[in-house]
Amino acid sequence: MKMKRFLSTGILLLSLVLSAVTVQANEVNMYMSAITMSYARFNAAQTVADASKALASMRTAAVAARAQKPYGLTNAAANNPKLRVYQSEMDKLIAEIDKTSKLVKAGKMAQAKTEGKKILQLRDEGHAAMKH
Repeated sequence: MKMKRFLSTGILLLSLVLSAVTVQANEVNMYMSAITMSYARFNAAQTVADASKALASMRTAAVAARAQKPYGLTNAAANNPKLRVYQSEMDKLIAEIDKTSKLVKAGKMAQAKTEGKKILQLRDEGHAAMKH
């Protein structure tokens, strides 16, 4: 009887741990999707207000994604080299979003759209860095 209870408790605990890992990985995916959608809104924006709103949403999602651990690194220590690469790539993305936002706020929409293309480049570089 005690063995059954022990096994049941162990299985339940394992299920909870695995579901927490899955939720955390899904949060990163959710934030990455929000970044993608916000970029599309920024790219389509015709006004400073719309571009600013899209970039603010993008930055919020990027900061939230950086605070999480991506799939495959959910149990990684804080000093894990791959986790540090992830965080560094997210920092670059956030810096580029900030740079683009400053241009938008200065009313330099055309320049901001050109600068904003670097966001896609950083995304691609970040994905490549994480796959290696």
